[in-house]
Amino acid sequence: MTLEFDINIEDPVITYSLAGKITSDDDFEELEKFVFDHLNQNYFRIIFDLAELTHTNSSGIGFFMRTLTKARILGGDLVLLRIEGNVKKIFEIAKLDEVYTIHTNKEEALNHFKQIQ
Repeated sequence: MTLEFDINIEDPVITYSLAGKITSDDDFEELEKFVFDHLNQNYFRIIFDLAELTHTNSSGIGFFMRTLTKARILGGDLVLLRIEGNVKKIFEIAKLDEVYTIHTNKEEALNHFKQIQ
């Protein structure tokens, strides 16, 4: 299964729900276009819902880091939501859970953005 995603805009927050695997740059090429187009349209409060993302590697981590950096440069932030299984282990091993804001439910994630407005 390649990466699939849905986009939900709850202005000013945009949520990308990811499903599948990120194992190469090709897997998220289409997603990256949408994300950076939305960033250029001032959607820089981003939630990535990773509940159905089963695998990622350094390619995916690099994508998340580029997105986080760009969002913060624009005055926004990136929140990771519902990290599970193998993906959660990778974030913990790499200590990325100390870099990203991570929440277990969407209400908490949305409230995060109310605090930084």
